[in-house]
Amino acid sequence: MSDPFRYIFRFCCDPGFNDEAELQALKRYVREARIDDVAVFANVQELNTGHMTREEQDVYLRLMERVRDLLSGMGVTFSINHWHSVMHADLGKRMDPALDFRPMVDVEGNEAALCVCPLCEKWQRHIAGLYARYAQLEPSILWVEDDFRLHNHAPLVWGGCFCEEHMRLYSERAGKALTREEFLRGVLRPGPPHPYRKIWLDVSRETMLSAARAIGQAVRQASATTKVGLMSSVPHVHAAEGRDWHALLRALAAGLPPVDRIHLPGYQEQAPGAYLAGLNRVALLNRAFLPRETEVYPELENFPYSLFSKSRRFTRFQLLSALVLNLAGITIDLYDLNGNGIVWEDGYQDMLRDVKPFLNRLTALGVFAGERRGVHVLCSPDSSYTLHTTRGASMEELYPHETFFAQLLPALGIPAAYCLSPDLSGQVVAASGQVLRNWSAETLNRLFARNFVILDGDALWTLLDMGLGHLAGVESARWLTQDSGACAYEQAEEGHVYAGRTGARASAMIFCSDVLDVRYLPGTRVEGYTAFYDSFRRRAAHGQTVVDGRVMIYPFGHFGMGVPPMLLGRVRQEILQDVLDAAGFDVPMVRGLAYLAPYCFRNGDTTALYLINASSDPAEDVVLSRLPGGGVRVLRSEDAREHMLAPRPAKGGAALGLGVGSLETALILFDDTQGS
Repeated sequence: MSDPFRYIFRFCCDPGFNDEAELQALKRYVREARIDDVAVFANVQELNTGHMTREEQDVYLRLMERVRDLLSGMGVTFSINHWHSVMHADLGKRMDPALDFRPMVDVEGNEAALCVCPLCEKWQRHIAGLYARYAQLEPSILWVEDDFRLHNHAPLVWGGCFCEEHMRLYSERAGKALTREEFLRGVLRPGPPHPYRKIWLDVSRETMLSAARAIGQAVRQASATTKVGLMSSVPHVHAAEGRDWHALLRALAAGLPPVDRIHLPGYQEQAPGAYLAGLNRVALLNRAFLPRETEVYPELENFPYSLFSKSRRFTRFQLLSALVLNLAGITIDLYDLNGNGIVWEDGYQDMLRDVKPFLNRLTALGVFAGERRGVHVLCSPDSSYTLHTTRGASMEELYPHETFFAQLLPALGIPAAYCLSPDLSGQVVAASGQVLRNWSAETLNRLFARNFVILDGDALWTLLDMGLGHLAGVESARWLTQDSGACAYEQAEEGHVYAGRTGARASAMIFCSDVLDVRYLPGTRVEGYTAFYDSFRRRAAHGQTVVDGRVMIYPFGHFGMGVPPMLLGRVRQEILQDVLDAAGFDVPMVRGLAYLAPYCFRNGDTTALYLINASSDPAEDVVLSRLPGGGVRVLRSEDAREHMLAPRPAKGGAALGLGVGSLETALILFDDTQGS
């Protein structure tokens, strides 16, 4: 019986090169690293010969049978990781003429040499046949790699597909013969979406679903028990190709539970705070888009595969922090894919063994499957259908920008949770980018009437463009461009003391953003927390404000995909927490620490708060804004033991007497039945 938290080890072996030695090494590795499943690579990376023929597959099938038989007596399951479907990139190869697959064509009309159009019927039959042959070995999971997408197929520009067959489909739905140039002009037209946008997204969605059904059905006909898992890429990019996550995962699953390998950012080691932002921007958004019953095994990788890429300690941090995704386990890809095999000297096996008990214990508790609590960050997998482009020059303009608050808030000690529906009441809700375009004026009226809403500059600009500025008490606004001289710093208004300073200031230059100069409707009650000033100390605009006690204007915008460094600081941390305190936010916030990120879950009478220390400094004593229950227990990753805490009053809340080491985590459990 496997552990509650399953390690799936992705294993590369070059048949005929080092297979005898590596099979023996695998047997040892499985024991020492506590591996639960081995996913055998086929036709991978440097060893990839292009689209696999059946004769080439025969060689790997024989290897897989040997791995399966080796593992069967160890209580370890076996999976298969076929490395390509559409093909990641041409990589200097050309398609075998005998296969006769239709190549992918990009936005500029370039034709791929190896990457295929996923609507090609010959390719669909071929790939389905390969997967059916794998399924006859009865593996636990058959993986579909992340090249199963339309974007990112070098050397194509953005991706496809704009082949003759796809152009015929686009033209058929448009009711006229279209050139690629004319169609793209419509897809990307600035302002409100042209009807061609929906055609592009619908056909792209249906294209990938047809390929998924071909694979899923072929596997199910060959095996009643083998699951099909998909490796995901970045959700906001998948949005630009119309991905329907639920339909796609269920088409591949063909009646069994969906399985997804979420992309964990950070193939190379990076500052832990930056990694945490990527986890919130990519992995947590992806999890929110999946069917709830999906088995999730994120991709832990250290490309280009050595301690020079990623340390054992940082790899352990990725394992600990990934728990918030509500996982069944994780896939592990730590060694290169050219046949060198397992590198014992790197010592990853010892780290994996030592951290496994903590991962097992927390997974077995089931807390991460509970209701996510915090600021509700609005998002939608369908935002590419509704957003407005500005220049109409590239496919990247179809990427939604809705993750800003999900990255910012946890870094500042504020729990946040993605939310796909605005049908909320009595909550704190945050909106960024153009997410509000996904819903009707009637729906947005209810959202603002029933909740406390935080808007960044882009969301407010969108609301004004929709003719709904009155919902936020705003008459008009104009952008003040960063470093144009219009504003240099933000200063706390009278009556607000932050970081122990009256008139506390925070920069609005260089690593900040553009800001909105907002004009409020007459009669609106505006509580100013800050104002913007120019370099000559002249007041330039309202800063962070709360309107009629129900809407916060957070006037920063034009971010791109990340969080500007200037918005991460003690003064701005305290401002946001001050606003949330006044709004009656009832979820615990972490006071006064950088990058001690809280993730909150509710399970019946128990509230769980998982703290991830993404700072290089230890947190000496955690202070929370409030305690949601009486009995307070903690499980720390540093010692994997349960302790009782004795909180005491402290400035801003309660001190737990709890330290959390750098790159460590702690799960705090509050029994709500005992009261605060």
